[in-house]
Amino acid sequence: MRIKGLIAAAGLSSRMGGFKPFMKLNGFPMIEMTVQSLKNAGIRDITVVTGYRAEEMARLLEPLGVRPVENRAYRETDMLASIRKGLASMKDADAVFFLPGDIPLIAPESMKRVRERLSRLPEGTQALVPVTGESTSHPPVLLPGGFEAVLSYQGEGGLKGIFSSIRTEYMELEDAGTLADADFCGDFAELEAYARAHKGVSRELCGRWYDEVRLPEHVRAHCRAVGELAGWMAERLTEHGAFLDIELCRSGGALHDLCRLSADHERKAGAFLREKGYLALAAVVERHRGFETEPETVCEEGAIVCLADKLVREDRRVSLEERYRKAFSHSPVKERILRDIRVCRRLKEEFEVITGERL
Repeated sequence: MRIKGLIAAAGLSSRMGGFKPFMKLNGFPMIEMTVQSLKNAGIRDITVVTGYRAEEMARLLEPLGVRPVENRAYRETDMLASIRKGLASMKDADAVFFLPGDIPLIAPESMKRVRERLSRLPEGTQALVPVTGESTSHPPVLLPGGFEAVLSYQGEGGLKGIFSSIRTEYMELEDAGTLADADFCGDFAELEAYARAHKGVSRELCGRWYDEVRLPEHVRAHCRAVGELAGWMAERLTEHGAFLDIELCRSGGALHDLCRLSADHERKAGAFLREKGYLALAAVVERHRGFETEPETVCEEGAIVCLADKLVREDRRVSLEERYRKAFSHSPVKERILRDIRVCRRLKEEFEVITGERL
């Protein structure tokens, strides 16, 4: 199934008082976090419709591997015009997931539920629209039968008017992130708090925290290597059908040894992050050392970070055998270590079967 993503981010952000796509959440520009929401669902063919400050937007988007399309009439047109601008070049898609640029916090699990529902739609369905509480939410999905309806619609009400005029299926999602947008300054403060509680953070913010705790350079190098491996693993898994927060994996790995110089360093790092409001990140960091609770699958953020840590010694990728060679030089080998090795081998094999990549 050819699934594409379309993000409308052409507007002036006039009600906010600042340019929303560049406003930072967890160290990321908001538009980057919106792109992340689509990538967490395995969507890689993504178009972003730009307008205001289009050249700056293009520079920001280039390293993300997305396609900018400019709406030069952004001052005179509405969001529907931007959607049409992007959709005109996406008619070969089997489905197009749509997001406004200021909806950056949709959970991977919600994307999974939407993808699963696509496979069970009645024949002739032209659109699928989530509902959260009593409000339509995100991401709405356009199907081939609905493309022309969007491009030719002359009625009122924008997208909602279109959805009410075509064959639209609705589904419930219990995810506050599907409604979390930012039109005013108060909205943005709520968005910041929600992002802290549920999402990963940028490399820049990780580096700032390394400085704050005075982490030695050799530990920083190990953390960065684990983070990059965890992020790479999450990217490969999402490309093959998993639904994961890629940046939660990457930054969880990058921060797993944040308090390495302290006794009980996992708990200390978790407390450090919880105090700052980064709850999901704290939960990943706290469980990185071993598999007290064995994960069912490698397709979990905590399992990915734990496995990545076991495959990196200092700042080098190593085999499980090399990673645990020192432990096996002692007799007897602790039961916990034997269990961790067994679980790592199972997760490693599962990753390789899913992705076709060697770890």
